[in-house]
Amino acid sequence: MNPKLVLDVVRFELRRSLSIGRITIWTILVLFPVALVATVRLFGENREDNPETWGLILYFLIPEVVCLLGLLLWATPAVSTEVEGQTWIYLAMRRSGRNLVLVGKYATAVLWSCSAAWAAATGCTLLLGSTGGFKLWLVICVLSFLSCLAHAALYLIIGTIFFRRTMVTAVFYTLTVEYGLAFVPAMANRLTVNYRLRGLLAEWMDWETARTVTENLGGQESAWLHIIVLLTISAGLVMASVLRLTWTELPTQQEG
Repeated sequence: MNPKLVLDVVRFELRRSLSIGRITIWTILVLFPVALVATVRLFGENREDNPETWGLILYFLIPEVVCLLGLLLWATPAVSTEVEGQTWIYLAMRRSGRNLVLVGKYATAVLWSCSAAWAAATGCTLLLGSTGGFKLWLVICVLSFLSCLAHAALYLIIGTIFFRRTMVTAVFYTLTVEYGLAFVPAMANRLTVNYRLRGLLAEWMDWETARTVTENLGGQESAWLHIIVLLTISAGLVMASVLRLTWTELPTQQEG
């Protein structure tokens, strides 16, 4: 796969995404955590400057909520939009065309969602002042990037398998696995992305509140192990999505 052609797809998708609707969604994703933190900061009954409490709030709002909402909109329908727009047949006729578009849309979804998360993290950190600090901002930004890489790959494989009920399936997966199974005190929750992200938050910030959530029957795990698992999940699922499209004939609008 030619990286230059992938970059061409990314540039095309970014130009096509610069619409009023997409920019409005991006702005809402940025302003949602900023407005919530500002409201709690100014009008909340408990406004004590506790870095650990605010850090956990930022973690939940940005890597957990902003990233996933953005990826649901940009990564999940990567294939279904081409099928519904009746352009898939033209991509399938070109050599590696479908794979280039898939990887390009994956990268575009990561860029859009990650940029919204970084902007939200910057705004929230500025509102917190000395309570947050540069370290918290850096950790939230890195966790957001890793969250976008892994969750975008997850939504991509969902989109290549369930291309007719893509959004419904992705939302069901998010609620049952990432927000359900991830909090179950069992070995199965180690299969979730959020478990790894919380482990990194606990290791990097050395916060006991976060650490008690990530602890499991097997004890604590190193930060490098969490990173390796997240990167492996991301690369493996993207490759699986490419293979899925290579071996599958998707029905066109006329055939369906």
